[in-house]
Amino acid sequence: MEERIRHKMPKEKKYAKIAIDGPAGAGKSTVTREVSRRLELKYLDTGAMYRAITLKLIEKGIDLNDLARVKEVLDKTEIKLNDRQEVFLDGKDVTGAIREAEVNRLVSPVSAISLVRRRLVDMQKAIASESNGIVMEGRDIASRVMPDADFKFYLDASIEERARRRRIEQLGKGNDMTEDEVIAEIKNRDIIDSGREDSPLTRVDDAIVIDTTDMAFEAVVDKLVNIVKSKVS
Repeated sequence: MEERIRHKMPKEKKYAKIAIDGPAGAGKSTVTREVSRRLELKYLDTGAMYRAITLKLIEKGIDLNDLARVKEVLDKTEIKLNDRQEVFLDGKDVTGAIREAEVNRLVSPVSAISLVRRRLVDMQKAIASESNGIVMEGRDIASRVMPDADFKFYLDASIEERARRRRIEQLGKGNDMTEDEVIAEIKNRDIIDSGREDSPLTRVDDAIVIDTTDMAFEAVVDKLVNIVKSKVS
């Protein structure tokens, strides 16, 4: 009787899906970019997507209370981010424009609009499902967008430190804001982000919380990378 030899197919290598949440100024974007680079994983800055929508609504002069017009804009909007995290809005490079002061002021109110939130969350879920491995940062990644993430981190810092970082960032872009102005802006964003009806800023129970107040950038990155590497072969 002829012996049949069965060949086992090698299992596909599993790459980590990492969710990084936290409030404005906690260092999510810069940390996530470096973590993704060191782990060689795809990176998605979900905040850039909300900023792109905000920019378009500003350019169109849309009243945020006019939900019919907001939906009309959403239905005709295409947002793409490449591997260099350049942001394209309807084919136009808006990487710099989405960081302007007016966008900073309105991005949280726009993000709180339910139909905006739901549309972009669906887009982000699709990106996550199509990725073999990804590092995604935002405010509702572990709670809503990628609840099945292999690793869930929540970065936080004191409001004074978050304001200091934000002010340095804004000064680098030519926006001279006082410390009090920056603190007021961050407090307002925290209230909106935490209190919105759809996908509020949330720290899930199984998240690893890292207070970055007194930590250097490299120390934060090292901590996240080492945690992931210690559990993923």
